[in-house]
Amino acid sequence: APADAKRMTTLKVHPMRVRLALALLLLPFAAHAAGDPAIGRKTAATCSLCHGIDGKAKVPDAPNIGGESPIYLERQLKAFRSGERRHEQMSVIAAGLSDQDIKDVVAWYSSIKVEMTLPK
Repeated sequence: APADAKRMTTLKVHPMRVRLALALLLLPFAAHAAGDPAIGRKTAATCSLCHGIDGKAKVPDAPNIGGESPIYLERQLKAFRSGERRHEQMSVIAAGLSDQDIKDVVAWYSSIKVEMTLPK
């Protein structure tokens, strides 16, 4: 067995090279995975009737969604679209959104900076 061990070649792993190769391989997926807030703002014109273009609700029953977690927003829109979650307006609106539309709208609303002032 020791003779076999000498014949085996060792593979030197260079962590930086591995990370760079991985990053290059995953780059196309990362670009597609992210939404475009500028496109999302345009797509959000319909959303703005209830949620406001700034994410501040315009009607009493609509939640404020500006600055909300992108994971939460995406999950909710997909749940409305699939029928897992139901709402008279949201189910209809979400049904017409593609995955990329959802990512873009989510990128827009989650990019909004929300400032809150606590009452004194």
